[in-house]
Formats: sequence, C-alpha cells, structure tokens
Amino acid sequence: MMRFDPFREIEELTQRMDRAIGQGSGSVRLAPPVDVHEDESGLELTLDLPGVQPDAIQIEAENNTLTVQAERKYARTEGRTAHRVERAYGTLARTFSVPAKYDLTKVEADFDHGTLTIKVPRSEASQKRAVTVRSGGQLTAPKTVDASANTTSGSSQQA
Repeated sequence: MMRFDPFREIEELTQRMDRAIGQGSGSVRLAPPVDVHEDESGLELTLDLPGVQPDAIQIEAENNTLTVQAERKYARTEGRTAHRVERAYGTLARTFSVPAKYDLTKVEADFDHGTLTIKVPRSEASQKRAVTVRSGGQLTAPKTVDASANTTSGSSQQA
C-alpha cells in the first residue's frame, strides 16, 4: 500500500507541463548535476550526462567561460503509449565562469559511462616556482613563491 503524498501529484503535473511546454517550443534546456574540485594542478569538473552519445557533447572555452552542452533525444515509437516519462530529454547545458589563473587553451575532456570529466590546468603564470634570492651577492636557499598571490599595486585581479 502506498502512502498518500499530496505533493506528488502536483510535482507530476508540473513535470508534465514542463515537458509539454518544452515539446511545443523545441527542446527543453536542463542543467546536469556537476561536481567541481580544485587542487594544485587545476580544476576538475565532473558532469552526469547519462544516455548522451559522445558525439552529442560540445565544449566551448573562451573569455574565461567554459560551456558544456549535450543533447539527449527522446525516441518516440509509433503505436507505443508512454505512461510515465520522468527522465530528462532535450538540451543539457552548463556554463562556468573560470578565473584567469586557469588556462582554457589546454582543457582536456574524457567521457566514460555517462560521466564527463573536464580538466582545466592552472596557467603557467600562476604556478608555484622556486626563486633564488641573493643576499649581498651570495646565493641563499631557493624560496617558493606563489605567483597568483603576488599583485602589482594599481592592478586588479579576479578570483
């Protein structure tokens, strides 16, 4: 026996309306779930794109913006009645604002079992490197300097 949930019917009606509106005006635009992680090498974005074919994925990177778009089509069969269609179909899209300390010219993407993993490395200018400091003409031990933490007075940086 199912427990009565007054909100379930409202939710189902809302989903039906969304699908009906989406089908009438073209495809529905949905935002797939994403995990974003960062470490010393750069950013890693992981998106769930179940049921999407690899050739239906488009990734664009320009002007500190990374856009991921994919299409999952609903296969309609003549003479077949759909009693429930809860999975999302249409255009799956996400846009990310990427700080300048990452190099969008070296983006790598891997798609495996419905999961898209995008890696955006740190730019060379923001990498940590050892700098040798001289003191009175004598070399001292190298010190590590974080280039992204250095700012020149009068300039602005975005995080």
